[in-house]
This record gives sequence, structure tokens and C-alpha cells, in this order.
Amino acid sequence: MIQQEHKKPENHPTPLSLVSAALTRPKFFAPRPTLSNKTVFSAFSVTILLLCQLITLHAHAHAHANVSVKEAMRLKQDLTPLGAERAGNKSESIPRWTTDKMTWKEHKTWVQSIQKEAPLYHITPRNYKKFQRLLSKGQIEMLKAYPDTFTIPVYPSHRTAKIPEWLYENAFKNALDAEATNSGEEISNTWAGLPFPIPGSAKEVMWNHQLRWKGISFNLKTLEATINRNGRYRVIENTVDVYSIFHDPNRNRTIDDWRYIFYLSYITSPSKLAGGAYLTHESINPLSKPRQSWMYIAGQRRLRRSPVMGYDAPTFTSDGLRMMDEIDMYNGAMDRYNWRLLGKREMVIPYNNDKLQAALQDKASLFTANHLNPEFTRFEKHRVWVVEATLKAGKKHLYNKRVFYVDEDTWSVAMIDIYRNPTDFWRTSFRYSVYYDQMPGVLSAADAHHDLEERMYYVQGLRLKDATFSTTPPPVSYFMPGNIRQRLIR
Repeated sequence: MIQQEHKKPENHPTPLSLVSAALTRPKFFAPRPTLSNKTVFSAFSVTILLLCQLITLHAHAHAHANVSVKEAMRLKQDLTPLGAERAGNKSESIPRWTTDKMTWKEHKTWVQSIQKEAPLYHITPRNYKKFQRLLSKGQIEMLKAYPDTFTIPVYPSHRTAKIPEWLYENAFKNALDAEATNSGEEISNTWAGLPFPIPGSAKEVMWNHQLRWKGISFNLKTLEATINRNGRYRVIENTVDVYSIFHDPNRNRTIDDWRYIFYLSYITSPSKLAGGAYLTHESINPLSKPRQSWMYIAGQRRLRRSPVMGYDAPTFTSDGLRMMDEIDMYNGAMDRYNWRLLGKREMVIPYNNDKLQAALQDKASLFTANHLNPEFTRFEKHRVWVVEATLKAGKKHLYNKRVFYVDEDTWSVAMIDIYRNPTDFWRTSFRYSVYYDQMPGVLSAADAHHDLEERMYYVQGLRLKDATFSTTPPPVSYFMPGNIRQRLIR
């Protein structure tokens, strides 16, 4: 059952309307004949001073407050510190959130023990109608498209999402202070942490996804491949350096820099592509300060500014199966779509996929034709926020409509349904998440993007043994174009 969207109070009087109302009250400002001009001027000055104080108080009350103090206190009561429901469901197939009571050592042992479990059941092309209320449109279409090979193994559910305590404290402060501005396209007054733990709109949910905890700084080794309908593929390996300046624990709520994350990815193999790189500075104000991106093509030995690295520009290693705004499942400006928050659902989504991540070392077994080998995938029942994005009239994008399923505990997009037009289903994506105790927190083990028309899919996987997380990031100069140019040319 989808719960209805929480609506924020509307129609607060603006400071301008307060000024206008005050200045149109004739009895309040009309000079009396018995008063001197000096007295009248003094009275007018006092009135204006009091009015300015009223405006300031009103602006302070409404500019920063996302939810009331009473509502924010739910993060310490019935909601987790990040805004998920602490309680399990009635059938207990979704357990109660309890990770706040565990030490990090206990949590690591728990996550490792999960991998010994066997599936509770399998959802197949023959029985999926029994479980249809738990499935996305994309999962159902995959079951129909590949009836002989695609199944969804469902395991016991475990709410393993846990992050450092200081991020929980900042999420509480953000509930009171953070605000979405410019029609929700930009944000401000945000502490280093989840901006909207009690969201009131679809865009706030999507900001939570983009600004969720991913560590302060990390270096990852990734591999990507496009698997065609015959099961053939070529692997491309990359190194990724990231610094989330947004999550600097020492900054205050005023974000002095419009950039919130620095991202550098460069190809290490195969040899004919090695050296190619992509650099981006992501913006917390994407309309007033759009992201800045650069491409380095090894054969040209030049780092070039690229204005097209966003929206539906295809990533150049995915054979057109992943767009730029699908990196990390979704990123960047939201201005080309109309967004609706449809509520929450219980669904079967990819979760705790340690087995799949280990299988990245044995790609021949994992990368089967049409989809990843179900033997290595793991799905669990969890609650998700459902967000619908429909292309605005007059705007252009390869995707007309997308439906995002956002895990309530991690705020990461877990699955996406993609339509060529409102009724023409086309593609679907799955994020196979895993817990990284080095971070600590949840990231992707692999993202899989499926084109059901072409019967092809693209995968980007992260190799755990090569992941390095640090609380001491490199200097910002490390991610500046001049520095990158010199390093890549050498």
C-alpha cells in the first residue's frame, strides 16, 4: 500500500507582503496635525524599525525550518536518525532497526554471518503474480523477457545500514535547518550529513540520494562491461578518486563552496583506452552554478572542458546503455522533469550482495547473457520511497518517465523503471548494494542497467579488496584541471 505524500504548510506570508500590508494602513501612518514633522518622522522611524524586526523574525522562522522541533524529535523516537521507520512490519518479514545498539565489531560479524543464509524462496516467471505487490515494473518485465533464466532469490531481510554517530547528529540539525531553494532544485543551510531526514517532496528524497553518506574520501578500482545478447563482453577497468567536501565534519552549515563533491575517473585497461579520464566538480546549486566537467583523451593528450557531461549524454564506455545522469543511479540537476513523491512501499530489492561482489573476481560465471547470474544475487524485503519523474513539456531527454525506488535506510536508489514514453516500458536498473565496514556504510557492489529491447545490459562493479577509504582527503588542488592535466600527461 503506497502511503500518501507528506505536505508541508503552504501560503506563509512573505516579508514583502508584510511590508505591503503595513504601508497600506492609513490610520497607522497618517500624520496628526498637532505633531511636528520631527515627531512624525521619529514615529515613522520607530515603526519601520519594529517592522524590520518583525520581518527578520518571520524570515528566520520560515527560511531555515524544514520541520518543527516536535517533528524532528521523531528521529529520536519512532524514526531512525536518518528518517526510516524503526519498527518492522506486521509480519516481521522486515525487522526492527537495531544497528544503533551494536558496536562496530559486532556489526561486522553480523554482516559476515548473513552470507551463510539460504534463500527463503525464489520469485520466478511461473509464480511472480503471487508476489506482484512486492515487485517493480522492471522486475516483472525481466521475468517475462527471460523466463528460462531470470529469477529473484529472496533472502531474510537485514537492516545493516549503519554510519558514524556524528552524521546522525547532523541529520537531526538538518531536519531543523536545511532548506530546498529555487523550487527544490538547490539547497542551503545544510550541515555535513543527510539534508532531509523527514522529506516533504520528491526532490528532497532525490537530494537525500545524491548527498547520502559515501565516505569523505575514497579510491576505488572499478570494472565495467556491456554484455550483449550472446553473452559476449569486454571489460574496462578504472580507478576512481572521490572527495566529498560536503561531508567535511568540520564545516558549519553555510556551504562556502558551490562544489559538494570532486570526482575523477581514469581508465587503466585495456591498453588502447588507458589514460582516458573524466573529471567533474558537482554542484549543490546546479542551476545557478552548473557542474564543471572535463574529458581527457589519451591520444590527444589534452584535457578539455566538456559542457555536455550531464542529463542524457551517454557515458562513453557503456555503449549507450547508461546516461551521464545515471552514474550513481541518479545525479545532477532535476530541472527537466516534473517530480512526484508517491509514498512508500514494501518491495523486494537487492541488498547485502557480498556474494555478488566476490563473484566480480570470476566474471565468466557472473556475466551471463541477458542479466547477472541469479546464483550470485540477493534480494530482501525492505521499505522504499517511490518517486516518479515525468519529462516536462518542451524539455528534451532520452527518457520520458522514470520511477525511482529509494531504500528508506540508506537513501540510495535501489531500482529504476525507465519509459520511452508514458506507456512504453524500455529499460530497468538494479543496484546491488553491500556494506563496506572500511567506510563505514553502504555502497554499491555493482549497478546493472538493462535494455529489454536490445536484450543487452551494462554493469559497473566495485572491487572490495582494492577499496581505500580515508577521513583525510587530498587537498582540493588535487582535483583541479591543471593538476590533473600534468599528472595524466606524465
